[in-house]
Amino acid sequence: MFSLFREPGREPMRKAGPAHRVPQHFGLLEFSSVVVVPWVVCAVICYMFAVVYHSAPVAVWLTILVLLVVCMSMIRNDLQKDYREHGLVDSSVAHLCLVAIFLSTVSGVVAYQGFYSKYWLSHNSHSYANVLPSEAAAAYADAGKLIFSEDARLVVSKALGYKDGSVYCIAPIQDDADGKVQFWAAGFDCCGARGSFACDDAWDNKAHAGVVLQPQPEFLEAVHQAQAAFGLEAAKEPVFVRWVVDPDRVELKNFLFGNGILVGVCLIFLVLLATFGTSLNLNRRSHYAERIGFV
Repeated sequence: MFSLFREPGREPMRKAGPAHRVPQHFGLLEFSSVVVVPWVVCAVICYMFAVVYHSAPVAVWLTILVLLVVCMSMIRNDLQKDYREHGLVDSSVAHLCLVAIFLSTVSGVVAYQGFYSKYWLSHNSHSYANVLPSEAAAAYADAGKLIFSEDARLVVSKALGYKDGSVYCIAPIQDDADGKVQFWAAGFDCCGARGSFACDDAWDNKAHAGVVLQPQPEFLEAVHQAQAAFGLEAAKEPVFVRWVVDPDRVELKNFLFGNGILVGVCLIFLVLLATFGTSLNLNRRSHYAERIGFV
């Protein structure tokens, strides 16, 4: 509270003039720097994992590396100067961009490995219809989606599960023709050791299609064990598929689930940034008030 009396020869204390007003809020540019810039970094990296990574992974990692170098340079420069009015904002932007890079990269890798890789494999590969299970699998090495003939069936009685951390499940896809097993339905943790298979749409009699899976050594080992257990002959390089009713629907679900992860991360990060920006604004008001004697 200002004193009502003054000593002789001493000027009375005056209220803070325009030059000493306490800022009520960030300017638009400052708020945009703290909130928008890190969010754009996060959104761009997420977008690159969704759309670019499948065809140009090196370009994505180079972009991330360049952004990291820029952020580290900004932080180093900020450490060499005093925290003035804009120093705190600049330092916050650099650190938040580092958080954005880390968060979007981890989320992008998870979304790509879990969903986008499967989506782009089927989307960019060929689709074939009326495929006979007795045809040579080598003829469909470039396939992403297969629709089998009506007489194709899943032989659940000869299914096998190979445990190596997860359980790698396989079941032969056959028709009335005898010969080597060329195609196998496959999945993870959805079968017993022998004679049971509940992966994807194995329970649905309408299922006659497959979404091609990338071959894995564990699936091949399961094939070798199935050959020994059931006396089967199998192609040297068989095709493994997810046994489904509608492969287009599976492809779309992979794309949507991948999008859900990245969009969710971007929205949550935006809320956190807005909260941080508001908190920084309040702290700055308090700091200025303390400097000029209001607190």
